[in-house]
Amino acid sequence: MIASKLYSASSSRKIYPLITFIFSLIIYLVTMAPTTSFWDCGEFIATAYTLGVPHPPGTPLYLLIGNVFTTLFFFIDDVGARVNLISPFVSALAVMFLYLIIVKLIEKFTIYSSRTTIYKSALIGSLLFAFTDSQWFNAVESEVYAMSTLFTALVVWLALKCSDEKKRMRFIILIAYLMGLAIGVHLLNLLAIPFIALLFYFDYY
Repeated sequence: MIASKLYSASSSRKIYPLITFIFSLIIYLVTMAPTTSFWDCGEFIATAYTLGVPHPPGTPLYLLIGNVFTTLFFFIDDVGARVNLISPFVSALAVMFLYLIIVKLIEKFTIYSSRTTIYKSALIGSLLFAFTDSQWFNAVESEVYAMSTLFTALVVWLALKCSDEKKRMRFIILIAYLMGLAIGVHLLNLLAIPFIALLFYFDYY
């Protein structure tokens, strides 16, 4: 009986983030821009294809990943659609990490909620975010904000996950490394630094 409950809790812990990822990914792929969109997307597609230099401050990591996507066998007739594929995948991953962040926050600040309530609350919250105007808009075209959102969600989740003081330095080094990579996409990730610093500060004291 106890073993079955533990197995059920473990499977629920894994299946809910998978649902958020797959569901949002499908919607993003269905609604993805079929070719180059107006504004900066055309610039990013062109510079990813040619490994050129876009407008400052530059996005080297995004362009390297975009160049890999230009070599895919999908959408043979349109390189813009191939580069567009980056955003649905990284956006769906960002939604999944937001689910994990919500679960961590609820576990951190509440005591009496059941596991099912926590998982369903996080599922609803993350999917609501997935289809907000800003997130959905950037999840279907060649823009850096989708990947930047993924890096931000990832470093916040790692900061929340680090509760063991012995492993904290490892997490800090990993977070710093990911922030360095994120700067190669967009400077937005730097906004997470005050939050992470305060989180470690309050955990320590």
